[in-house]
Amino acid sequence: MASQVVTAEKRYRISLLLDAYGELLTDKQRTFLRHYFEEDLSFGEIAREYGVSRQAIFDSVKHGEESLEHFEQVLGLVRGGWNAWTAQNLSPRAVAQRLEEVLHLLNGHGGSPAGHDALEQALRAVIRELTAPPADEEPVPPPASSPTPVPMTVAGSTQSPMEQ
Repeated sequence: MASQVVTAEKRYRISLLLDAYGELLTDKQRTFLRHYFEEDLSFGEIAREYGVSRQAIFDSVKHGEESLEHFEQVLGLVRGGWNAWTAQNLSPRAVAQRLEEVLHLLNGHGGSPAGHDALEQALRAVIRELTAPPADEEPVPPPASSPTPVPMTVAGSTQSPMEQ
């Protein structure tokens, strides 16, 4: 296993792919990729820290990299402007809606069944997480069929929204 020089462009691309798809990797792949590409640790340094061989780190990084590229090939979040998309400060519901669209696209592309099922399950888990009410908050009941107008103060007078 020869020493590899990683270009700045590759580090940047892997960093973007990790931001977009990192949660879809195994914990070890994600951790080793971050150490190698973002913290600039060598395979030997990572191997010593985790008590495994350099070859194990190399294999994990290589497979993680391949997985990230496959996710990008199917979903295209980075190619489609992941930075612009995340910079929009979308609400969790808007993000969940976009992920539903991604699932719809994914189901139309086919792909490897094992990888497809794992990706679909991961995306559905994220959607559930984004649309669930916070743990300390009760779910908001649906509005009644005819809501009662709430009085509002407008320039010193009280009017209901219907009167404005």
